Amino acid sequence: MNILAIDASTKSSGWAVFEDTRLLDYGCIQSASADLIKRIYIMKDGIEKILNKYKIDKIILEEVRPEQGLQNLKTHKALLYLQAAIAFLVHEKFNKINIEYVYPNEWRKACGIKTGRGVRRESLKPLDIAFVKNTYNIIVNDDVADAIGIGHAYVNTINNEINWE
Repeated sequence: MNILAIDASTKSSGWAVFEDTRLLDYGCIQSASADLIKRIYIMKDGIEKILNKYKIDKIILEEVRPEQGLQNLKTHKALLYLQAAIAFLVHEKFNKINIEYVYPNEWRKACGIKTGRGVRRESLKPLDIAFVKNTYNIIVNDDVADAIGIGHAYVNTINNEINWE
């Protein structure tokens, strides 16, 4: 089974492809446009290229946390728009692919990264990068590290305690 894990952002989306439990490929789609809709199209087009390159069976997408939206409504809405664009792309052109969502704290827990009360998002990014370096012996940016962590958590905890939808 081929899994595409995505840490979606409108400026820098990390992605990772897993074949069963093996990390097959990874990368980052970036956009510097000031226009939100243009950035979303760039992300959607980049994801479409990945879906055309690999026979993907399932997409695991990091869920947008509601509490993030309360702190920054503009960012929350932009991420929801991007999630919708990805869902529309899959529905329109790759309708045999299922999308499942996972919250950041769930995939990090599966990777052994402590989260919770008092742990700030900024302090987690270096831990995500270190997890990927220690587990896969590669150095990547935080967006790619998050995508690899999402995919790693999924392929190594199938049928375990994580609620993926």
